[in-house]
Amino acid sequence: MMLSSARVLPPIVLLAILAACGDDDAPARDAGAPDARVPRDAQIDAPIEMLDAGTDGGPLDAGPPGCLTAELESDETVTSLTDTLGTARVTIEDRDACLRTYYLSSTAVRRDNSPAAPPIPSPRTITEREASPSVRTGNDLFDALHALAIDEARENAVDSIRDYAFDDGASVPCGAEGCFETGRIWNYVWTRDTAYSVDLGLAAIDPLRARNSLLFKVSDRRAGGRTEIVQDTGTGGSWPISTDRVAWALGAEELLRWITPGDHDAFAETTLRALRGTIERDRGTIFDPEDGLYRGEQSFLDWREQTYPAWVNAPGAPALAHIGMSKTLSTNVLHLRAIELAAALAEDAGDTTSASRWRGWASDLRAAIHARFWLADEGMFSTYVTTELDPSPVRRFDLLGESLAILGDVATSDEADRILSSYPHLGPGAAPVVHPQQQLTRIYHNRAEWPFVTAYWLRAARHADHDAAGDRAVRSLMRAAALNLSNMENLEIATGSPFVSEGVTSGPVVNSQRQLWSVAGYLAMVHHVIFGLEASDEGLRVRPWITRAMRETLFDSARTLVLRNVVWRGHVLDVVVRLPEERTVGNYAIARVLLDGAAIGERAITEDELGERARIEVELRAAASGGGHEITTLDDPSDWRAIFGPRTPTITGLAREGDRVRVQYALGGDDTSTLRVAIYRDGVRVADELAGTSTSYLDEATDGATTTHCWAVEACFSSSGTCSQHSPPSCDWGLGNERVRIFDASTFTVTGGSPITQYGRFHHQGWGDDGHRIEVSGFTPTATGEYFLQTLYGNGGPIDTGITAAVKRIVVEDATTGAMVAEGVLVMPHMGAWDRWGESTLARVRLEAGRTYRFVISADDDTVNMSAFQHFATYTANVGGREGPFARVNIAELRVLRVGP
Repeated sequence: MMLSSARVLPPIVLLAILAACGDDDAPARDAGAPDARVPRDAQIDAPIEMLDAGTDGGPLDAGPPGCLTAELESDETVTSLTDTLGTARVTIEDRDACLRTYYLSSTAVRRDNSPAAPPIPSPRTITEREASPSVRTGNDLFDALHALAIDEARENAVDSIRDYAFDDGASVPCGAEGCFETGRIWNYVWTRDTAYSVDLGLAAIDPLRARNSLLFKVSDRRAGGRTEIVQDTGTGGSWPISTDRVAWALGAEELLRWITPGDHDAFAETTLRALRGTIERDRGTIFDPEDGLYRGEQSFLDWREQTYPAWVNAPGAPALAHIGMSKTLSTNVLHLRAIELAAALAEDAGDTTSASRWRGWASDLRAAIHARFWLADEGMFSTYVTTELDPSPVRRFDLLGESLAILGDVATSDEADRILSSYPHLGPGAAPVVHPQQQLTRIYHNRAEWPFVTAYWLRAARHADHDAAGDRAVRSLMRAAALNLSNMENLEIATGSPFVSEGVTSGPVVNSQRQLWSVAGYLAMVHHVIFGLEASDEGLRVRPWITRAMRETLFDSARTLVLRNVVWRGHVLDVVVRLPEERTVGNYAIARVLLDGAAIGERAITEDELGERARIEVELRAAASGGGHEITTLDDPSDWRAIFGPRTPTITGLAREGDRVRVQYALGGDDTSTLRVAIYRDGVRVADELAGTSTSYLDEATDGATTTHCWAVEACFSSSGTCSQHSPPSCDWGLGNERVRIFDASTFTVTGGSPITQYGRFHHQGWGDDGHRIEVSGFTPTATGEYFLQTLYGNGGPIDTGITAAVKRIVVEDATTGAMVAEGVLVMPHMGAWDRWGESTLARVRLEAGRTYRFVISADDDTVNMSAFQHFATYTANVGGREGPFARVNIAELRVLRVGP
């Protein structure tokens, strides 16, 4: 089993995890003083009904500072949640106490992946603490689950972190204020986990600890100089195969809105420096000027066989360079957000030149993302383009990418509505993180609900005012936390269970309690969506987002909702939301906002308006419009093909018939009578609706004498429309050296490395240090046009971890004058063993017929890998750590591939 880079559990722990199916709890029991209120069970699968509401209400029970309580219409309160998996229940020791003690119990079978720690008991005791945020809503279960999230955020707050991949698992201090670890079984700080968690909820809970966690992921070069965000997890040696380190910008941007003025400027300066180094190097290494997009793996979905076609991870012959050449929706939106933040910070710092340049980049990138990924027929954005040789967006989708596209305003308002209505929801919870699912694949990202992604989906629903998607997300987040007595890492999508035993596809394979971004996602639901806290550069707005269904199912007994002890930039705030009596269709709108009793409209509240403590009251009214949205559900599918995509086809051969090419293919093993087939040429769909029983397609193109074409095949289920991954691309390179010229290692002029015959080839071994250089001379093309340059290489690092993907620059020179004609970057990811040979990424150049060229491959300041950074000086899981940076590969060939005009 393979997990993400620098994130693989030690073998003994991993074996224990794979052997565990869950913990059988004793029957639920109540504890503490009995609740005098009349319990009202909340059936999680009950239909949601909407009623009207109005704005009147009596005075609040002020009580002592920080002890506001909700005003209720009745004594009824929700105390339990019942599901097919079991019942969760809460009792309260003293319901009227300023600081409550909750007893949460669950009859559901739960799971604990930590062999070293005892299971969480049922009932679980949660005691509110002075000065910590708390809520009062008239819904005891809702209030208790918020307290649980606050408590688990506290459990994740540590003074040091550790991971076996660093310093052999020794503890690493993380600043005077400490930092956040990633979960109960993940005792480290990863870039993307931290960034998403800070963005979702932790910036508002503990800004200094959030700051330390983010700064831990910023590093200078070991040799000094440029500061960058580190890519500490991913595929095949990390960056630049995985490039979502720019997620860091989301956390940094949100933190800048919450951190106190005394700490703001220093963090802003560091943020700008880190973003400058990161986005400038990404621009020179992974940006493709051909289509204006950035290359690199999907964000967070970095377990290859879970979400990529199996052929990129074929046993013994991985083709991870294709992941490095892929262009993904989620990661490109993250690049967009990082560039936009850098531009804003540069403007604030007086660097108008950089700000203007970066704003131009952002504007162009926004347009490029939309142009490439939006699939109008599907009403959603494609999750990725698989590879350089098949630049067509797949008809597959991921929830985080869709959410980020909505929140980043890449989607128009109409498109956002379509996405939220079209993305299928499955099972009792929220939407799965990918759609369709992969057949014969273990549950982890595949067939799973991830609460932190659900939280982003909820934020997207709020952004687009889509009540149905938002209601489902709220219900899912509450259900998951209540039944598991913890904010879990992930859940099986069809049942909502933390583990499903079904043989080789059982899972989720790994599942941690109090997963940091799940905790943060729950807090985001309460603080930033329902209570509507919105910090910005202008100040703080409070714009609650409460739907008709939330009022009916969650807050039916309440006239007011109260959020206490929220700290914004050093000011303690109590937020009171007054619900209208009228219960009408639609989401509630704001009638008025009061700051310490004075009406302020809906403008942002500034710091100089606030004392040490302040009360913000928001009166809601019935909305004039809105609500009534629908979502696509697969809760009871009559056809499993609505959930899964077909298995991946393969191209078995290309055959010339005159001046045309016949594409011969085989489907992946599904019943061919249930399939239809699509053919893609050079990224364009040239045939659709071919019968699944067909085995070939005669392409219409007749320019094969001058242009190399590449084809891919896709299969779709006729009944559901769900589609497969694309086949490996197959190209008609044509007539020998006219199209393909191979220079083997014996023709190289080499500085560095050692010539050797080993692993079946003559090659230059251990090549790639600073100062190493390869020259290949004497290529004179017979046709002017586009060419790809590529190496055949070996890099023995592990497929699923490491920091030593090799990055080299290739320069094309005029052999006569020495003038540089073109340049590009070649990336050579890990292959899993040194006796394997793989093809690097492709560098596209334009060459002229009759002109003789020299190719030079070397390293420069922009082509170092992550091992060059001080952050990894204590890395001990593989090469590139204590012994110093490592950028070596074995080089056996340079290939020149003619593309065409």
